[in-house]
Amino acid sequence: MKIQTDQRIRQITINVAGEVAGLLEKNTQFEFTYHSDAQTPVAVSMPIDNRFYQDGALFPIFEMNIPEGFIRHRMTERLRKHIQVDEMLFLALQGKAGIGCISYETHGIEQEEVTAENLAEILAWKGSNDLFDELVNKYLLQSSISGIQPKVLVPESTVETEKGALVLPSLIVKSADDEYPGLALNEFICIRLARACQIETPEFWLSDNQQLFVMRRFDLKEDGSCIAMEDMAVLQRKSTNDKYRSSYESMIKVLQFYSSDIQADNETLFKMLVHSCMVGNGDAHLKNYAMLYDDIEAMRLSPLYDVVNTQIYMPADTLALKLGKSKNFPDRKRIIDFGKVMGVKSSEDIVDKMAEQIRDELEVLIDYTEGLTLDIKSSILENIHRTTTRTAIKTRAIRRHTKHN
Repeated sequence: MKIQTDQRIRQITINVAGEVAGLLEKNTQFEFTYHSDAQTPVAVSMPIDNRFYQDGALFPIFEMNIPEGFIRHRMTERLRKHIQVDEMLFLALQGKAGIGCISYETHGIEQEEVTAENLAEILAWKGSNDLFDELVNKYLLQSSISGIQPKVLVPESTVETEKGALVLPSLIVKSADDEYPGLALNEFICIRLARACQIETPEFWLSDNQQLFVMRRFDLKEDGSCIAMEDMAVLQRKSTNDKYRSSYESMIKVLQFYSSDIQADNETLFKMLVHSCMVGNGDAHLKNYAMLYDDIEAMRLSPLYDVVNTQIYMPADTLALKLGKSKNFPDRKRIIDFGKVMGVKSSEDIVDKMAEQIRDELEVLIDYTEGLTLDIKSSILENIHRTTTRTAIKTRAIRRHTKHN
């Protein structure tokens, strides 16, 4: 990535699937104008019928991949001495590497050819240096990707073509920090449990030293073409700051409005919720659910991604979104009632079957669960007990001890 300007970025040409869609400008407000020949909207909430959009905040579809946390801090530290660091710069840096089908062309920002990494070598790394830091330093400016967790977009050499190997920014490599030890292993365990429940997931791996979690992007096809993706914050026209200010009921409405197979997506969303409750995932916010489409008339729920047990770090953690006006992790009755609201058939059977599948997979994963310094297995088993117990758990009142006892 070459930044050949020290001027604040004011204009960016927006492309959708490689075709010019319009111009994004930052004046006193953000303004987006569709090109006269544009055929494909940038988002379902921004139809072409309205050629001009204006807002005081960045439009949710463009904000979707703005980095947070670790990557945002590292980018800012590297660039702020040379150029104004703001949302427009983060968009410009994405170039063609952003999640979904939107890409950005900006005067003064030049995309460079990047070398590719070998997946097997990443997983088997035994060098003396920290591989994640090396990858971050190498690919930082190409890694405009949302999320708080330390992660980096890494190009991978994949399909051989007549011109040579096709290099795609197809790998997302995640690490951890001192605040959340064992996060890579945590995510690997939780995604394995989802797969055991027949919930669709991306391709994923854990490095041999258990320090890196690697997943392959599911918004890219093997030939390098893109699949459009909009997360639930975008579909609800909410900013990243509002990703916790919503409910599972609101996501049902999104599916009813956009899904091309409402019944199938409702069941998938229900299973994703049950999985989050059983594994203790308190960070399943709006940006961790998304819909994919090649055509707006054929939108579907994306595979499950970004799932960890947050309760082993914060025992009193809650759901990220409201369920029946409460963020408390639900018991069996609340989950089943929600399944009925969604119209999911045999929701009770689904809960019981998933509990058994997770218990069985925990036994398979025993070497991994014991590898965590925090007791993730006990946490998950307690959650399963809560979500499958048919009657309230009765506890005896604590007897008060006095000198007369």
